[in-house]
Amino acid sequence: MKEKKAIKKDILDKFRELDAEQDMELPENWLFDDYFTTLDSYEQKAFKQAVKELVSQGLVIQLIKTRNLKLTAKGANLIH
Repeated sequence: MKEKKAIKKDILDKFRELDAEQDMELPENWLFDDYFTTLDSYEQKAFKQAVKELVSQGLVIQLIKTRNLKLTAKGANLIH
């Protein structure tokens, strides 16, 4: 079972895997179609909390139209 901390790490690791820079978004549909759907209901609640924490920490911005995540300058500094 994935905890919130592991989910946050997975999201940041995906940006790291892509060698993402500031303002880069995760690949379209990866976050919800490829990742979120693999989580059980408990993990999905933890996912929502994890995203809120990443946003509140200033590491990512959640885009309203697509629900996707975009890396901030602070997030880019963290993963490099």
